[in-house]
Amino acid sequence: MENASKALIIAGAILLSILIIGLGMMVFNNAKNALDDASLDREKISTFNSTFENYVGENVRGTNVRTLCSSVQSSNATEEEENQIKITYGSNFKEVTSQSEIMSLRSAIKTGKVYKVELKYSTVTKLVNEVIITDVQ
Repeated sequence: MENASKALIIAGAILLSILIIGLGMMVFNNAKNALDDASLDREKISTFNSTFENYVGENVRGTNVRTLCSSVQSSNATEEEENQIKITYGSNFKEVTSQSEIMSLRSAIKTGKVYKVELKYSTVTKLVNEVIITDVQ
């Protein structure tokens, strides 16, 4: 009888150990998946922003600014409203967001002229949320 009770105690300890090890593995896998998701998000943010960062500078040609406007327009067509990019243009800082306004702005950009292009990023999503275009005199 004494041996049977010891065997039951040992079996219980083994089952408890297996349970603890399984729980630890589950926690580890959940933490690993969360880190992988964060890494993927950083990659998506970098890919999104790089589309517009290629056009940033003090002396950007008008043809590149027109291409940037087209990129913003196509991005705004596919993105949700909170991720849409606005364009601020000129000395009076006119804000442009709609498809038709961006088309008008794109037409107003002179191809032979030089512009200064800056980007602003959302503090929440870290995505580009504003493009600032100013004339270089």
